[in-house]
Amino acid sequence: MSAAREKATTPATGQTETRFWLQLLSLHGELFAALNAAMIAELGLSLAKFDALAQLARYPDGLTLGRLTQNLKVSGGNVSGLVQRLAADELISREMSNEDRRSFIVRLTPKGEAVFRKAAGVHNRHLRQRLKDVPTHELEAALSILRSISSKVRSEQKNQNRRT
Repeated sequence: MSAAREKATTPATGQTETRFWLQLLSLHGELFAALNAAMIAELGLSLAKFDALAQLARYPDGLTLGRLTQNLKVSGGNVSGLVQRLAADELISREMSNEDRRSFIVRLTPKGEAVFRKAAGVHNRHLRQRLKDVPTHELEAALSILRSISSKVRSEQKNQNRRT
């Protein structure tokens, strides 16, 4: 192979990482849009609300707004509005923390638990449908690779934080 041809087929520095990032965004966007549309059509529940309910379902004793914000990986302003809407829908309750009177604990109400269980079924069914043509072994391999990449990215971030 000539040097010019080899150079043309070898990605420039950063190109592979950029293509990886764009492919992740594209897949996320496609799955998010389909799931969000299905959840709204079937239950009137956005994927953002579902994600918050899913977090709270994992913590029956509730979460502070700060912890919920961290778990959802969004801004505090986003969570405040989301919590207000979920409370208005009577899917969650808010109460002042006994340990810190400046913070609130949010938890699922019985209605919220029932809605979450139903929504989890819709969520799982639609994911299975969207991914039905991808063999299980490919999904498992992709999951393993993504976990490995995530671990390395987190490790690099910790190293950068130590250096600063």
